Amino acid sequence: MDCPRCGLLTSPEVLRCDCGYNLAPDRIGYVPEWQIDLAWRQKVAAFWAISWPAYIGNLVLVMLLMNGSPVDRLPPHAGLISFTGQLAFFGIQALLTIRLVRKNYRTFRVMVIRDDGSQSRSLSMKEIGRVWTRILWPQLALALSLTLLLILVNANSEADAARRLGTLQDWLRFLVAGPYGVKTALRGRYPGFRLQAYGYRYI
Repeated sequence: MDCPRCGLLTSPEVLRCDCGYNLAPDRIGYVPEWQIDLAWRQKVAAFWAISWPAYIGNLVLVMLLMNGSPVDRLPPHAGLISFTGQLAFFGIQALLTIRLVRKNYRTFRVMVIRDDGSQSRSLSMKEIGRVWTRILWPQLALALSLTLLLILVNANSEADAARRLGTLQDWLRFLVAGPYGVKTALRGRYPGFRLQAYGYRYI
């Protein structure tokens, strides 16, 4: 087909001409642009995509285990309840790590580049585990640091201190530790593959 703007001959599957004219206004698509290093907000978006269901699952499980305990007092075995919630979070997150390469983010995609040069958007379970491990360790470091801080804090109310540190952990996880984990996952070299982010624009 000929571009109405510049007259360039293009194939029918092309969505946008080299001159920038949209050849398929009735079709929604995206055009690959360039290899990129993700900005902080993009890393936050990638981490959120694999973690928000895990966060919901963690909250639901903790509420069930609290069994109606008053919010101003820590229930018996509060440490075990918190630990169980963290395990649920990390377990669900591990299962959803595949979304890192499957999800169509607004401004980027993450591709799997094999050693033979081929590209895909799929990972085996073993490969998912390797990627998730790199996303996991900054979160574990954060959780351990805040747990030690909670032990060392001399507060009048243990429940109040625990709530505040729990809120702080959530913010730091989603804004600092999680995005940093995504960064380490994208920069990692894995047996047989690597991950590469590409900038995309919608047309």
